[in-house]
Amino acid sequence: MKNTLFVLIALLTLSMTSAPVQSSKTRTISFITTAICEECKERIEEKLNYTKGVLFAELNLENKMLTVKYKTEIITEQQIKEVLANLGYSSDTVVRNREAYLALPKCCQGSESCEPGK
Repeated sequence: MKNTLFVLIALLTLSMTSAPVQSSKTRTISFITTAICEECKERIEEKLNYTKGVLFAELNLENKMLTVKYKTEIITEQQIKEVLANLGYSSDTVVRNREAYLALPKCCQGSESCEPGK
């Protein structure tokens, strides 16, 4: 009885002191995109945040850095970049789909200002 109680207390103490381990089933990546405006940001974040396996996507327009947290068992980094390319945007390793790019609003192509009246 004493031995069982000692073992239980030791196991409980050990489990409480061990640091939480980050799951290898999720990964966070960041990479540069060709997005340039608020419309681009909304389009990319909406598409990725509703893509199966993506937990979180956020685009920082100041540095054009896209950060994506995803489930590695469901989607890959390459597939995420292909989703982006099919929206009309390039990443560091995948070139945008030309037809998707031409379908973007002119301001998202960089050929005119995104601000009305300019």
